[in-house]
This record gives sequence, structure tokens and C-alpha cells, in this order.
Amino acid sequence: MTRPCPTPFTRRFSFVRLALPVLTGVLAATFPATAPALGQQEDLQALLSAPVGIERTAPVSSVPFQTRVRKFYLDASVNGETHEFIFDTGSPTVLSRQLADALGLEIVGQNTGRDANGTPVTMDFAIIDRLTLGDVTFTRVPVLIHDFSGLATGACLIDGGVIGSEILPGSAWRIDTAAGRLEIAESAAALAPLETALEAPLHDFGYPHAPVLDYALGRIEDKALFDTGSEEEVVLFQEVADSRPARSHIVRGSVVTGQGSDGESAGGRSENRELVRFSLEDFRIGEISPGPVRATTRTVPPSLVGAGMMDRFIVTLDYPGAAFTLSPRNAPAPERVEPGFALAFVDDVVEVVQLYEDSPADEAGLRLGDRVTAIDGHALGGDGCEDVLWLMSEYSEADGGALTVDRAGETRVIEVPPAR
Repeated sequence: MTRPCPTPFTRRFSFVRLALPVLTGVLAATFPATAPALGQQEDLQALLSAPVGIERTAPVSSVPFQTRVRKFYLDASVNGETHEFIFDTGSPTVLSRQLADALGLEIVGQNTGRDANGTPVTMDFAIIDRLTLGDVTFTRVPVLIHDFSGLATGACLIDGGVIGSEILPGSAWRIDTAAGRLEIAESAAALAPLETALEAPLHDFGYPHAPVLDYALGRIEDKALFDTGSEEEVVLFQEVADSRPARSHIVRGSVVTGQGSDGESAGGRSENRELVRFSLEDFRIGEISPGPVRATTRTVPPSLVGAGMMDRFIVTLDYPGAAFTLSPRNAPAPERVEPGFALAFVDDVVEVVQLYEDSPADEAGLRLGDRVTAIDGHALGGDGCEDVLWLMSEYSEADGGALTVDRAGETRVIEVPPAR
């Protein structure tokens, strides 16, 4: 079998990935799992390796969630205080600095690592006594603490923080985006039976216990992170995507290229790079293919299986049974339309941060870096959060529209047709 590149999974899952929403893409950070200060390292390692306690009042707990900007928002209680959180399997649990201060959490350590764009980022560690989701309470949960208000849209879209993968072990988790429901069970047997489309081993490589699964692409065998923080079906690590075996499984005529940023990381927005989208055949999870998948690439390992897969399937993460399962939805979500461009906040203004060649937006004359001051007559650039929430709830790049842009001090209106 071909293994085109070493990844952390060939040794140990030795990094933490923080995935948070921006208007276009993923906010990601990579951290070592140990503290840099030798005096604190042993104690922090002991805290992180201690199992999280679980208290249940029923074999299965059902937690409703909402999907906004392709992220899953739900209510949870931390030490008795209820806030809205993002549920993200590809992230550690991260509390907002404001919530941590309000709760009076004691800082037990600190960690410095490099985010997905290579920028050093430092976060504090704390231990929360009780984290309650529905009828399940998790005790002695290690959390990171971050000030989201320093991010372009963080203060507008993030309340309590992110609930991540530390609490996944010891339970079976079923995520049904069609029903907007997260179920937490003591075992997969306690969940309602569903047809199984495919099953793969589910790996737990220790803190932060992120769900890792086996995938194959033709002769390539590797491991991927199941990451609800990514809106894509599949994201291949660039070295995998560039390998000859992987290229041979790209569907002819499906490649679309462009330029732009991968998104804003904890330490800032990434530099522009070449972007590529394509369809893959013979992509398998375990031994079975879910059918052709739409994919893109990322510059850091690992590869990802993302939330886009749940447009067609219900996912069960069975930690006690060490199994990752996909079950077909009764009705798949409508096929996603790729708009060909993306908008995001940069320095408090809305910019075109991605643009794909030969897309309707490209052909209409939109350019990377254009500052958008209005869409269909709706002015942007007033109240930051008001603009963020309007773009989140009222506008989709796939719809196009009349974009008023500022390019090098010159104002023009560009009529972008709907994506096709």
C-alpha cells in the first residue's frame, strides 16, 4: 500500500486543533498537547490524561442544536451557568475569556503553539467542575481559554465558546443535522437502530480524544480527523492530494482552481494561496466508499472528513465500541452550490477573500481583495456585529447580487449572477 506522507497519526495524535467559525472557512490552531514550562509539564499531563467523569440520568440524552454558518450551536451549562456554544469534534473545549473570568476559573497551566498559519498562540488551561449537555453532566473537564473578541467576527458569533472532543470518550454520539439533534448514549446499543451504510474503526489517540478514522483513496491508506468544524465533505492534506495515486482518482473535468485565504486562525488570517476543488472517486471510509465526494485541500496534516458528509448521512461516533458509522438520511440535503467567491471581514471591512477562476463572480469582474461596501443596496461597514449577523442570516454568496466595491479608491457596482 502507498503511504505518501507521514502524519501525526503514524506516531500519536500529538496536536490540538481549534476550529471556529468565520464567514468563510475555518479558524484553526495547532497546539502541542503538553505545556512548555518543564515545572508545569508533569502536573498538566496528569490533569489532561485523567478521564473525564460522566453522570447520566437516562441511557440516552437528546440535545437540540441549530446550524448557522455551517456550525452547530447548542446550549450547555458550565459550572451552573448556561450559554450557547459551538459543538466541534475537531476542537478541544475552549471557553471565552469573559466566561472563564465570570466563573472565577483557576488557571492550572499555559500552552504555546503555532496555529494553522504558523503564528505562535498562547492559551491558558483550566479545569471546570461540571459541563452539562441535556441530561448528561461531564465532570473535571480540562478546557482552554481564549479571548474571541480579538477576532474579526468572534465577539459576534461566539458566546460561551466551543465544546470539543475531551468529553467524547465513554459515550456514543449521534449527530443528525436533518433533525437538528445530538444524541448522547451510554452505548451505541442504547440508540435507535439505523441502517448502516458504512463503518470504520474509530481511534482515540489520547488528549484531546478527537475522533480519528481510517480512510483510503485508491492505493493510499491514511487516517483522517472527523471534524464538524469543517463544512467540506473531505479535505485532503496537500501532500496527499499532490501524490500521483491521489491525482489518479480525481474525476476528470471536476477541478476548479482559484486564489485566496484558507481563513482566519487564532493568530490571524492566512496568506493567499492557490485554492483547488475537485471530486474524488474511490474515496473509502474503512472498506466502503460513500460514493463520489467533493474535496479540497489544506496545507497542514491531517486530512479531514467534515460536516459536509452529513448532508447525506447521520454520523455515529461510538467511542465505547471504537466504531465510526454513517447511516443514510431519509432525504439528503439539497446539493450545495459552490459560489466561486467568498466574503469575510478583514480589518473591520468586508473583503473578497476567495475567488475561483471562470466562476460567475470572476467573469463578472469581481477581484480578490475588493472591499464590498454594499450588497443589493444594503450598506456594509457600519456596526460590525450587525453586518456579520446580516451576512450570516440574509445573504449567500451563491445568490450573487449587485456588489458595490471599493477597488484602489474607485467605487464600482459589479452585478454577480447566481452560481450555477
